[in-house]
Amino acid sequence: MRLRPLLPLAVLGSAVWYVRRVHRFRDPVRLPPAHTDAVLSPADGVVCFVRRVSNGQIGTAGSARPVHAFAGDVATDGWLLGVVIGPLDVHYTYLPVGGTVGTIAHTPASAAAPLLPLQVQAGLLARQPTDLLDAPGMWYNERLAVTVHADMGDMTVTMVAPGPPLDAMPYVKQGDRARAGYKLAFLPRGGLVTIALPAHMTPLVSVGDHVTGMQTVFARA
Repeated sequence: MRLRPLLPLAVLGSAVWYVRRVHRFRDPVRLPPAHTDAVLSPADGVVCFVRRVSNGQIGTAGSARPVHAFAGDVATDGWLLGVVIGPLDVHYTYLPVGGTVGTIAHTPASAAAPLLPLQVQAGLLARQPTDLLDAPGMWYNERLAVTVHADMGDMTVTMVAPGPPLDAMPYVKQGDRARAGYKLAFLPRGGLVTIALPAHMTPLVSVGDHVTGMQTVFARA
């Protein structure tokens, strides 16, 4: 009888252990859709922003910011979209289009800041994302950017650490030829994944949408 009050804590502890030690390492079998003009989602998660880029700048609540750190070799006009990987999402990231892997740029943290505090993670579970463009962690935390040269134009996928080290495990190297849906990296701690698209692309997702890596059509030419 005395153990009954401890049962909910034991169940909660077991659930947390399962999510941290087993669930986030799962690697589901997926097949990308056969759309030659489609840009696929680079990660599982919730779309937290869809913003236009003009002259290499993106508008935030405070002021315009340069997006070269997230756009790589992509043209100065286009789109920047962000997906937050939630605690229950698959932690693999994927190549959004087929092409040749270009620049792979690793940027160490200049000042680590929490990107996904507990209230943000709770919001993700409720499908209520927070716009992270003004979060210091997006601009200061460790990140890994991969540019792919595709027939539809150059695109850059950037993985941003949630605060602690990114610990990204990349599966590609510069010069690789890879198909859409090929694994880019594994993010053991999750984080933010952005994708920079050229101006002639049309985003097909909105803020708050839950997307599936390798399967959700993110944009079209």
